[in-house]
Amino acid sequence: MSFDQRKVTDNWAAVDYDRDVWFPIPIVFEGTKWADAAEWAFDYAGDRVRRAGHELTKKVVKKEVLPFAQSLVVARHELAGKAAAHKLFFDCRDSTKIPVAVGIGLWKRVGTREEAFQYYGYWGAETATTQPAAEWFETEALGTGVRALWSGYSEESGQPGRYDQANYVFRDDGFDTDVHIFTYAWDHQRFLDVLPDLDALARAVRCVPDPDKV
Repeated sequence: MSFDQRKVTDNWAAVDYDRDVWFPIPIVFEGTKWADAAEWAFDYAGDRVRRAGHELTKKVVKKEVLPFAQSLVVARHELAGKAAAHKLFFDCRDSTKIPVAVGIGLWKRVGTREEAFQYYGYWGAETATTQPAAEWFETEALGTGVRALWSGYSEESGQPGRYDQANYVFRDDGFDTDVHIFTYAWDHQRFLDVLPDLDALARAVRCVPDPDKV
């Protein structure tokens, strides 16, 4: 048995996320309201700049919205189709906040519950510089899972330095699905700010039949 050979679940998941906090990062644009990454990024950059209290004048669009949108396009390019996730979101209440990406992996069950919790809970911990702190995490939709937090040091992704990571893992036997929710951030305070939002997001995930197969 190897988690390295795991497969995507035959089912799916719905996420009832808070639109004031989160916005989706499309992995593909087919079936969305956006034609491409530039259109998606401009849409949310404008929204978050507006939430920061700025009127979207031509000057503000040029000086704030467009650079923010460009940074979102670059960040999405680094994530979509590359991260071990089937759903991606940014935590970003307004343009004064650094967007923090969160991935949700939806995997067909492999191994025992304990083995899955160990694998996904400590996924990425090979670069940890602190002992991962794991605790039980209760949700209504997914039952009891595990939340693990730690700090580490990495020279990958062209941004060497200290980071913080969080992993959440749940097993939904009824949908034959292991749910892995994860994030990491290079800014410690921003990571701490995001954690309450991330707890809420984890409780907003529920497994559902794959809508494309219904």
